[in-house]
Amino acid sequence: MARRRRRTPPPVGTGPWNAHVTREGRPKVAYRTRSEALSAAHLAWTMNQAELDAYRCEYCHQWHIGGSSRRD
Repeated sequence: MARRRRRTPPPVGTGPWNAHVTREGRPKVAYRTRSEALSAAHLAWTMNQAELDAYRCEYCHQWHIGGSSRRD
C-alpha cells in the first residue's frame, strides 16, 4: 500500500496557510459544509459569546470558523 505524502506547509505568515492554522501553528477544525461550520459558530456564541463566522479555506478547501472580520 502506498504511503500518503504529507503536504509541506509554507512559511508562517504567507498565503492561504494563515487561514488554515491557529496562531499557535496548529490546524483549525475543518467542517465539510458551511452549515456545519455555522452550527459550530452558533454553539461558540451560545457557550461564551464568541462572535465567529464561517469561511472557506483556500488551503484545504473545507470550512473553518474564525473572527467575524473574515470573509469567504
